[in-house]
Amino acid sequence: MTDVIHPSSSAFAPLTDIPYPRVDLRTLADPIPAILDAREFPETKKFFAQSPSARRSLLTHVSQALLYSLIRNLRPTQVVEIGTYKGGTAEGMSRALHANGHGTLHTVSPFDAELFGPIFAQWPEQLRRRTRYHPVDSMMFFMEMDRENNRLDLVLVDGHHDYEFANFDIQAAAQRLTPGGFILIDNVAQAGPYRAAAEFLESHPGWRDCGVAFAPPDATKAFDGMRSRIPDADFYVLRAPFAYLVYRAPQTFGVLEWHERPVRGLKLSLPKPRSAGTLYVQCILRGFSDTRIDEIVGSASCKIDGSTDEIDLVFETPIAAQVVFARYLVEPWLIWQGDAPLALSSPPVPY
Repeated sequence: MTDVIHPSSSAFAPLTDIPYPRVDLRTLADPIPAILDAREFPETKKFFAQSPSARRSLLTHVSQALLYSLIRNLRPTQVVEIGTYKGGTAEGMSRALHANGHGTLHTVSPFDAELFGPIFAQWPEQLRRRTRYHPVDSMMFFMEMDRENNRLDLVLVDGHHDYEFANFDIQAAAQRLTPGGFILIDNVAQAGPYRAAAEFLESHPGWRDCGVAFAPPDATKAFDGMRSRIPDADFYVLRAPFAYLVYRAPQTFGVLEWHERPVRGLKLSLPKPRSAGTLYVQCILRGFSDTRIDEIVGSASCKIDGSTDEIDLVFETPIAAQVVFARYLVEPWLIWQGDAPLALSSPPVPY
């Protein structure tokens, strides 16, 4: 049986203003150096070093202070923590959302209800209102976010540290992240999270590895405490591009609920600068009933010369089910062939 901490009210720091660096995330693609060098950051670190929550978090006080600062500046709507433990890190993230007056923290773990539940029950009400605990694995959680049509703004990957688990969490988070959002991957000293993060960066050239220091990784070490580019931390901070990018590999931005009507085409919005090339699209309409599942596939392609910001890609034959189903889903897939990735302002919109 796992020991459970039952904190008293003195186990929580007061809900006071915490100094933090203010940076412009619209102009700074990598805000980490500016945050770490800001005159306010020592006070941010001091708060988390002295907070009782530090004893309930596996992250360093520097890591918690950086998370707090990112959330305050990003002003996110949906924040995710994969790996709850005793809720020490979740508490700091919820403090940032409370100070913003906006946003929800989803903390996810199928194993930590006994550890986190009694502590969460004694959190200040203002923090509890900002937090949802999901006692499920990350795969089920991401499916739940899809059902709720939630796009994510910041994700902390701190669950199971085997490569296969970390790789899934990073890939699933990235597919659902808003442009300019962040994925923080903890425990990169370990081979699993590090390998998953490195392979993701290699296959997603539009993403940025944020930080202040860099030493080429030692290929002879499975465990290496010097991998993080952030002093006194053990995570990578990855930032998404400021647009949705489409590469040569087949890519989807999610499955959409649909109604009993044909899919006639896709609308695409392209920001500047625009790439030139050829876009190939497959759109799959799935119908579900108690006894039958149908998949109807429509295909189209178009050349894009970079001169327009709106594309209306019409299917030659509308995609339609031949019978009535209880439920419909639409899944657009895009493949891009061009000299640079195709940037979209928003996910493709079927109609």
